[in-house]
Amino acid sequence: MIQRLHPYWPSIGLGITQIMGYGALYYAYAILLPEMADDLGMTLSTAFGILSMALFFGGAMAPVAGHLVDRFGGRYLMTIGSLVAGLALLGFAWVSGRVSLFAVVLVTEAAGMCVLYNVAFASIVRLKSPLRPSVMISIITLFGGVASTIFWPTTLVLYNALDWRDTWLVMGIAYLVVCVPIHFFALSGKEATAQERDQNPQADWPQLEGRDRRRGMLWMVISFTFSGFLMGAVMTLWVTNVQDLGHSAALAALAGAVIGPFKTVGRMFEMMFSRNLHPLMTYILALGLTMAGFCTILGLGFTVPGIMVGAALYGMGDGIKTIARGTLPLALFGGKGYGARLGWIASLSMAVNAAAPFTFALITESFGGWVSFVAMTAILTISILAYFLIPDPRSPRHATA
Repeated sequence: MIQRLHPYWPSIGLGITQIMGYGALYYAYAILLPEMADDLGMTLSTAFGILSMALFFGGAMAPVAGHLVDRFGGRYLMTIGSLVAGLALLGFAWVSGRVSLFAVVLVTEAAGMCVLYNVAFASIVRLKSPLRPSVMISIITLFGGVASTIFWPTTLVLYNALDWRDTWLVMGIAYLVVCVPIHFFALSGKEATAQERDQNPQADWPQLEGRDRRRGMLWMVISFTFSGFLMGAVMTLWVTNVQDLGHSAALAALAGAVIGPFKTVGRMFEMMFSRNLHPLMTYILALGLTMAGFCTILGLGFTVPGIMVGAALYGMGDGIKTIARGTLPLALFGGKGYGARLGWIASLSMAVNAAAPFTFALITESFGGWVSFVAMTAILTISILAYFLIPDPRSPRHATA
């Protein structure tokens, strides 16, 4: 039994670290940053503006991390990255103003570029494994989907029992204890050869070529960027916006906790039925479910059932979308330079998405949570329109060419 599970251990290990990574490096801000702003004498938009600036500059690390994975593998990069990220989380306990907050968030998010999904995907597909790359990516995201479920309520409980400084200390210690050894040991297996990695992962999935390749990259990046802009807004302002719809902080955190299990539901669905499903189909399914979630929130979000159903639909869509962000570039452009490609996509997306916390915090402050959700829906619409401009390499025109 243990021998049969052996190929799955690297993906399971990285999945566990994604729970810790997204929970501590992203979701915790939704609970703690508003409290930090009050305690440090900042407005909500100022605090999230500092977060946006740090995300912008921290995103510059993404292409560097991707290149390092392509050249050396992810074992030592993720191990060192998790060590730096854990120490940076401890540094939040000593934040005293705007400058120190910016410095700590900058280091935290730069380190995060070395330990989160993009690097995990690029690292896992380098390993010699009987599993398909899409399966390994799906397993990692299956675990990562419960990050909000665990960390939003847990962070709220810790804050209520301690304070925000001690809460950051607890999370920093936990991150170091869990993630550093897992990254070191989970990626210690034998790597596939360059020729094996460069092969198209699915024989009946042709890659884009020539002009279509450039056009596909352009519209895929645009779609990813806008859908990522939406994700950044939800991750940091969900609790605040849901409270503004008339719900308590506890209910807002509970609704946020619903997102995680339904991310897992969406990812389990994808794993069960995606063997012959092209990532282009997976991605539009994800965007459609996400849109259904936001429409539900806009229409019924003032009620408890409405906000819960909206969170569930959003969670399913976002869960499947995360898989597509890893599998779609692999299917359309192949395995050669996969890590660097994901890194550049992440960097470009981060350059735009860094403005999301500040932008939506300002909208929430000025117009309220419902209008903020309307703006998120408009952003999602742009992402969907961009998707329909991505060339399909399976189309008769492309096949003939």
